[in-house]
Amino acid sequence: MPVSATSIPSAQRTDDDRPRFHIPAFPDDPAWNAAAADEEAGGVASEVRVFLDAQMEAGDVLVDAAPGFGFVALSATTAPGGLPTVFVAGLSGERMQALQDEALQLGGWLDELTAVFEPGMASSISDRLDPQGRVFVHLESAQVAAVCAWLKPWLDTERVLALCVSDAGSSTAWPEARSTLASVGFAPCALVQRDGDAVLLPCFDEPEPVVIALPRSLVDKDDRAAGATGRPIWSPETDGFVFSTPHCRTGYGVVGSQLLRAMQARGIPVALRVIGPLDRRLAANPMLDAAVARQQSIGAQVPSVRLSQSFDLLAHTESGPRVGFTIFELDTFTPLEMSHIQGQDALIVCTEWARQVCIANGVSVPIHIVPLGVDRAIFHQAVPPESAARGRTTDTRFLQVGKLEPRKGQLELLRAFEAAFTPQHAVQLVLHCYNPFLTRSAFDELAAPFRTSPMRDRITVMSSELPNARDVAELMATADCGVFAVRAEGWNLEALEMLSMGKTVIATDTTAHTAFLTTANARLIEIDALEPALGGAVTGSWAAWGDAQHGQLVEHLRAVHTERQHGTLLPNVAGIATAERFSWEASADALLAALAAIMA
Repeated sequence: MPVSATSIPSAQRTDDDRPRFHIPAFPDDPAWNAAAADEEAGGVASEVRVFLDAQMEAGDVLVDAAPGFGFVALSATTAPGGLPTVFVAGLSGERMQALQDEALQLGGWLDELTAVFEPGMASSISDRLDPQGRVFVHLESAQVAAVCAWLKPWLDTERVLALCVSDAGSSTAWPEARSTLASVGFAPCALVQRDGDAVLLPCFDEPEPVVIALPRSLVDKDDRAAGATGRPIWSPETDGFVFSTPHCRTGYGVVGSQLLRAMQARGIPVALRVIGPLDRRLAANPMLDAAVARQQSIGAQVPSVRLSQSFDLLAHTESGPRVGFTIFELDTFTPLEMSHIQGQDALIVCTEWARQVCIANGVSVPIHIVPLGVDRAIFHQAVPPESAARGRTTDTRFLQVGKLEPRKGQLELLRAFEAAFTPQHAVQLVLHCYNPFLTRSAFDELAAPFRTSPMRDRITVMSSELPNARDVAELMATADCGVFAVRAEGWNLEALEMLSMGKTVIATDTTAHTAFLTTANARLIEIDALEPALGGAVTGSWAAWGDAQHGQLVEHLRAVHTERQHGTLLPNVAGIATAERFSWEASADALLAALAAIMA
């Protein structure tokens, strides 16, 4: 099919085999030739356009936030089910006029938006949306979080049918976009061919080039109607799953207890098998005993999720799929860890960094990502003033929370604190660094440099565990800045909690931190090399710490102190927004999505 100098014909055809529309040509655009060739080969974003053809009707609204050359917008305005309202955002005046001229010739129209979030857009959608109409959005991964926030009125009323993400297979922003979609109850799907028909199937591993995200409830209903694929149909609401996890004051225990509560809040019948002691004070959960009792009546074929370290994943007792959920910090697995990981039917990790580590180590089982979360009922920017003021002074207070060990970088923080300030500066460094895995003598040995430092009168080492999470939040509320000079992390719950409280955060830009810390919400320490962890005493590498990293940390500490003393240290609004996306509810949704894919 020849490409004309002024337009290219759509690969979509009318009933009498004519092109449905023509795309105005922009040959000076570097992407034009590739777009023209793709259309000749069958169509740009063909999955989105096939889906819209099947779903869109008169009275619906499409917001095209990633219009490109206009393929999706013109496809929607010629939808066989009737002419919907089509809003197009972000095009130049010349391109918009050319598309509007083409739509007008076809009996349709395209409404222009200067930006997706322009004032009055909400009322424009409401005015053009029929009582039974639905909202569709075509967008890119980097736009998902902002668009979901803006769509909230229609998400809350279940009027958004689909979010069509056109670059999921190639965008580095897709992992965060996927987490956001899960947090608003949407599941990513791919349009595939099955027995000559186009069908939508959930996708949770490697993303398809184009993802069509649908409401989770709709996907679950469609999955059950699709029939079995080698095993009985599994429904999370009726069948549940077995969850083996610690329930104590460790990182794994906090994660397990929060995921259990979030699942139970959704009505998922979870059978809890506790690894180690059961600490009932960990989280207020009136349904805890019911979860423990349910293990006596759970079905044999339900999935078994074991949340534990990489060398402790094999102890499944059910005959259903075995799912290992593990959190790790280093980039290499031992042979024992590999044997446990490879012994699973599927693996869950919490970041894209971790998934890439698994791939690099040769893990061959399916890998799913379930980001972790924060409890904003406890860790928020409005902790009661009387709690926040406790122990408060005019000093700039830096806080590090995390067990005392070389990986956490407390010694590197100490050296930077000593270099940044003198005892005459109005600063404090507080370390809440209780480590349950150390003897008292071993802890005192690691803490000795802090107690003998020239800055020792400005340093507080808290060697006892705080009673509960609310006490930790009150401690965080007294701080101006959280500092996490870690060499490697599997997630870092405390850093996310500090963001959630609107605190400034200084942290290394490495490993799992890259999942939720950015230059917008944190002062990052750039890492330029790796080195053997603990000097080679353990398997794997972590961030190398040299003069450049030391200098960056010193600079960040001084900058925060200057702003605090001048009254210009503002609440971390971007950090709060990040924490709102990374809720435990979103984590539970991501886990359910992963289990649905495993059981499909």
